Amino acid sequence: MMAEARTIKDRRRLGRSDLEVTSVGLGVWQWGDTNFWGYGQGYDREDLDAVWWANIEAGVNFIDTAEIYGHGASETIVGDLLDDTDAPMVIATKLYPEKDSHLEVRKAAEGSLRRLGVDVIDLYQVHWWPPRMDVRGMMRELDTLVRDGLVRYVGVSNFSVEQVEEAQSHLEHTEIVSNQVHYSLLHRDPETEGLVDHHGKNGIAIIAYSPIEQGILTGKFGPDNRPGGFRAKKPRFSREGLEAVQPVLAELDAAAKAHGRTMAQAAMAWLLKDPNVVVIPGAKNLTQLEENVGCADWQLTQAEVDRIEAAYREYAKRF
Repeated sequence: MMAEARTIKDRRRLGRSDLEVTSVGLGVWQWGDTNFWGYGQGYDREDLDAVWWANIEAGVNFIDTAEIYGHGASETIVGDLLDDTDAPMVIATKLYPEKDSHLEVRKAAEGSLRRLGVDVIDLYQVHWWPPRMDVRGMMRELDTLVRDGLVRYVGVSNFSVEQVEEAQSHLEHTEIVSNQVHYSLLHRDPETEGLVDHHGKNGIAIIAYSPIEQGILTGKFGPDNRPGGFRAKKPRFSREGLEAVQPVLAELDAAAKAHGRTMAQAAMAWLLKDPNVVVIPGAKNLTQLEENVGCADWQLTQAEVDRIEAAYREYAKRF
């Protein structure tokens, strides 16, 4: 049970769908993933079960997974837990697009349905632009899955504006309701590439992953405290990068403290000021889940946003 009993009240409609989800969902990439996240080393199924039930208690109703996460293990864990869950949930998963033929799409969807233990996928997303598979054929297959009642709504992930428009042009019975993208206070590509503006005008929700920029926006890293693993090779996590971001973190910290919140919560609240955005931070333990839940149902002041933005503009000149 969470130490601080917060329940998320803020619900948002996903694009033009009738899916109403909590503004904060739960991304489960780490669940069952041994290769990338080291599942079984430092966290295990007992931890994930605790996160799930605390998540339900907090009123979070939106879960995002993918067939490639843990090579199906993430979907299987979610399916096991759904079996014992009475609360209505919105389940999103993703099609792995590294396939040779669009004829494999239905088989992939059926595999996800089986692992999740559900009759219909609420939101079925294409994980990224397919490198080999015929896009027209893929989207027509997704259209058919909606028509046949196996999928409620179609979404995409990591698509540009042009790719979203092309994919949409091949749909007849449904439309793209969301685009899941990397979006954070420090990663503004969705803004500079026109996604935020286009999607806001066209009723396509933005589902933001990596909303705390893989830990930078928690304030736990600095020039003399750099992370190891895959993050160590990224420019943002270099000594220079972590030095450059300190003024942004200082403004974020000041804003967070003014509201009795943490830096991570303030970073996600910055994203949620846009009503077309929902965030899907991950959680491997209860501490992380508490952090996630605390980012909803409050707002930064305009003055705080302005100060954070001014610091970010200086940072963006270097990174």
